[in-house]
Amino acid sequence: MRLTLGNKNYSSWSVRPYFFVRQAGIPCEERVMPLDEPGFGDAVAKASPSSRVPFLELDDGTVVWDSLAIGLTLGELFPESHAFPETPRLRRLAWSACAEMHAGFADMRRVLTCNERRRYAKDQWRRVAGGPENEGLVLADVRRIETLFATLLNVSGGPFLCGAFGYVDAYFVPVISRFRTYDIDITPTTEAYAGQLEALPTHAAWRAEAAAEPNVIEKYEYPLERR
Repeated sequence: MRLTLGNKNYSSWSVRPYFFVRQAGIPCEERVMPLDEPGFGDAVAKASPSSRVPFLELDDGTVVWDSLAIGLTLGELFPESHAFPETPRLRRLAWSACAEMHAGFADMRRVLTCNERRRYAKDQWRRVAGGPENEGLVLADVRRIETLFATLLNVSGGPFLCGAFGYVDAYFVPVISRFRTYDIDITPTTEAYAGQLEALPTHAAWRAEAAAEPNVIEKYEYPLERR
């Protein structure tokens, strides 16, 4: 198989399958196609049915695009990876959480762009939010995510969202990254969960690889005070 990604620093949708494949030890070739580079659009259009990254090329020639579809495919092909829980209740919660992240939280994603290399000072993100109303929408997304975390952790008992590490946790790695990048105040429950993710060896590898990428996308580099 081959997994094609965008930048590990900026492409949150790419981070999700990349992180799971690495943490689960699934054998898979990896290719990075940096976003916004000359020729990116033409190259990705030739390789991906959606003209977007990430996408997964299977041994039989099938191309699976979209990060959620990739996760479901990995769960089918590698049941030993426990991509999704075996327990029906937890599995349905994991599906629901991934689907909500996939379709929602547009205000948070628009303002708190993914940039693992950066650490901005407290409340600096408000300068680019577009006013108090938009700030409120971003914070409403953050609080809903925290409620989602608390619900799943309460049902599963933790330490990860559905007990053991799974695809749903990889799905929220870029969210925790956003909280860190913009120094968002989070609850003790979210802080403890974030610590579990950040203690994984794959997290340290991802941070190092994101930091080492030479590509800089100016629209994701806010001119804000840094910590």
